[in-house]
Amino acid sequence: MTSVRKPTPEFLRDDAIPVDAQAWATRLQHEAAHHVLPWWQSEIFSTDGRVLGGRSNDGTLLDLPRSAVLGTRLLWTFASAQVRLRPDPARARAAQRAWDWLNGPLSDAEHGGIYWSVDAEGRPIADHKQTYAQAFAIYALTACHAWQCAEQRLSPRTMTSALQHALQLFNLLEAHALDTTEGGFFEGCTRTWQPLPGAKLSAQEPPAPKSMNTMLHVLEACTELLRCYPKLRLAARLRELVEIFLTRLWLPQHRCFGLFFTRDWRNLTPQVSWGHDIEAAWLLVRACEVLGDPGLRQRAQALSIDVADAVLERGVAADGSVLGAGLFDGSVTDRRRHWWCQAEAVVGFWDAWQTGGNPRHASAAWRAWQYIERHHVDRRGGDWFKVLDEHGTPLPEVPKAGPWECPYHHVRACLEMTERLARTGPAR
Repeated sequence: MTSVRKPTPEFLRDDAIPVDAQAWATRLQHEAAHHVLPWWQSEIFSTDGRVLGGRSNDGTLLDLPRSAVLGTRLLWTFASAQVRLRPDPARARAAQRAWDWLNGPLSDAEHGGIYWSVDAEGRPIADHKQTYAQAFAIYALTACHAWQCAEQRLSPRTMTSALQHALQLFNLLEAHALDTTEGGFFEGCTRTWQPLPGAKLSAQEPPAPKSMNTMLHVLEACTELLRCYPKLRLAARLRELVEIFLTRLWLPQHRCFGLFFTRDWRNLTPQVSWGHDIEAAWLLVRACEVLGDPGLRQRAQALSIDVADAVLERGVAADGSVLGAGLFDGSVTDRRRHWWCQAEAVVGFWDAWQTGGNPRHASAAWRAWQYIERHHVDRRGGDWFKVLDEHGTPLPEVPKAGPWECPYHHVRACLEMTERLARTGPAR
């Protein structure tokens, strides 16, 4: 199956607003550049440049642990925006602050790696080395590498300080978290890089040596690291990860990816995360594009369409939004609407349409965006509400910014879609 570029379907319209590729791209770019990014620039850093704990929906400052998730995603967001949007001095200052935070309080100068969380003064709260956190640091540092190259007018193949740090983290993961017997990566290690069997992302997760979520973000990190540093060893590791998704994590009898696994890849729960499924679909295709392997890419593209169909049939509500979670039998266990699920659905469904040309995938991407604009975007306060109830009402207990509530998913969706729509012909 080869990827095809389709003109924007004429049905990408709602009752009030006719939409063509350029109009939608303009809306997406404006959302990122003038609504989301300025909020994060002004609201998540202290006057001396430290990362704050978070903000409630009404803007109240929250003293929460400063997580590696927040810190690394801030760096990815602002560095990426500097490269993929028109450069902006305020964004550059935010990117520099995020760079300083990652290389300062979040980094373990003695043992290497990124802490899971620190306090307001930058002292470790949880000092273990979660694989997920190392992967996101690598991902952020590759974006920072691109920004450093653009700022200094260097070749993308230059060994910048950001790329050097990313490679150090990758080497630590390979040395300590890689399962050399069964493949893939374990969930985490202690501060001194000893195996940590209980390394979970949250208390809600079951104990499991491996998870789809961690594997997805290691794959994501390796994809962008390979783009910056095209070496055979890294390409081989990324190819192994793609194969794991295609042959181990995807459960064809249930039409979804499993979430939690034993060391030898036996699925542990009947849970489905439709947001993770549609996110994995397009990230797998991206990985194969960077690998430059036509056969592997064809397999990933075929799977991505299967994933999009399954999510659309089982995990999308009548209003076009992606549901929180469910079970193998199709029942829904979480009817909340999470901002990141909607953002990934826009890209994932659009990618499926670009690959296979089925108009219902393009329609699903557009309907997810409409839902975002109607319910998630906070027109008064800035940025997006992160989690809504099934009626579209923001949940006050979920902060707008916090340990998990970051700008990465929605800024990435805006950047990805702006670029994809720019390569799409005008509406017929």
